[in-house]
Amino acid sequence: MPAQSNLALKKIINHVVKSGASRLHLEAGSKPVLRVDQKLVILENEQVVEKDFLDEISNIILSKEKLAELTAKRRAMSTYTFEGNIRFKVHVYYQKDNLSYVFTYIPSVISDPASIGLTQELIDQLGNKNGLMIIAGYHSSGKTTTVLSLLNHINNTQSKYILTIEKPIEYIITPAKSIIEQREVGRDTNSFSAALEFCKDSDVDVIFLSQISDYATLENTFDLVSSGRFVITVIEADSAADAVAKLIELAPDSEADKTRHALAELLAGVVVQQLVPRRGGGQITVTEILIPNSASASLIKEGRYSQITSVIQTSRAEGMRSLDQALLELVKTDEVNYKDALEIAVDKINFKNATQKFKR
Repeated sequence: MPAQSNLALKKIINHVVKSGASRLHLEAGSKPVLRVDQKLVILENEQVVEKDFLDEISNIILSKEKLAELTAKRRAMSTYTFEGNIRFKVHVYYQKDNLSYVFTYIPSVISDPASIGLTQELIDQLGNKNGLMIIAGYHSSGKTTTVLSLLNHINNTQSKYILTIEKPIEYIITPAKSIIEQREVGRDTNSFSAALEFCKDSDVDVIFLSQISDYATLENTFDLVSSGRFVITVIEADSAADAVAKLIELAPDSEADKTRHALAELLAGVVVQQLVPRRGGGQITVTEILIPNSASASLIKEGRYSQITSVIQTSRAEGMRSLDQALLELVKTDEVNYKDALEIAVDKINFKNATQKFKR
C-alpha cells in the first residue's frame, strides 16, 4: 500500500505542476483541490481521498522528528522534494480527527528583483552595509518569492556571508559570489532569538529572518543591524505604515519610544505586496515601496504612521510607490482589469476618479 500511495501522490503532484497551481489541499472524504489563480479547482478525475492514504503519505513526506511533532502537537510543517526537484512546503494537521494536508508549491526559478516590480532605488539599498528591510503582505502574496529574489541578487552581485534563519527552510539557495548558510528553527537552532544571539559574534554580513514575532527577536535584530549587518525579514501587513506599526507593537510600552527611534534610524526599506489577477490569466505582483527619508523617519519617531502613505505618494522620484499608484499603472497598461484593481485599492474613491479616462 505505501508504494501505491506514493504513486498516487506523485500523480496528484504532477497535476499541481502542470496546472500552475500554487496549492494542493487533501482531506479525507473529498477529492483533491487545487488553488489556481486564487480560485479553488476540484480534480474531478481523481478519486476521493481516503483516510488510509493520508496516514500513509505522512510516513513518506515527514521525518521521524516531524512525525513526533505531529503526534505531540497535532500539526506539523515541513518541506518535501519530489522527483524532478519539485519542492513543496507542507502543512499537516488534524481536523475531524483525520489528517489533512496543504501543499504549497515552491517555484524552482528565482526571479530578478526588477521583474517583480521593485524599483532600482529599492534594489540599490541592498548594497548598504547595514539596514533592516521589511517584506510585507498577507497570505499568498508572494513574500517568500520576493525575499529569495533579493537574497539571490546579493548572492550573484556581492561577496557576502549570507545566513537564513527559517521555519521551515523553503528554498535551497546555491552559492554564487557569496557564502550561503541556512538554519532551520527547531532543527538547527532552538529559536529565532537564540540564532540571532549566536550571530553577534559571527562573521555574517546578511541575515534573513522568516519572522519577527517577539520583542527579544526585534531587539537582537536591531543590535545586529547597529553592528553593521543587513537584515531582511517578513511580516503580515497591508501597507508600509501597518508594517512599521506592527513591529513597534512588539515592544512593551516602556520601550516603545526607544523602539520607534531605532526603527527610524535603521530601516532600509519596506516592500508591501499583493497578487492580483493578470488580464488573460495568471497573477501579477503589485508592490508598495517605502525608501526611508527624513520625512518618513520623523513620522516613525513621532508615531504618526498613518501619514507614511502620503510621503510615499509624493516621493516617486526617490523610487517610492503606493499600492494605488502601482495598481493605476497596471490598469493603464491594460495588464490588470479595472474591477480587480479596484477590489484591492486602498483609497477607492480617488482610484475611481484617477481611472475614469482609461478603465475598461
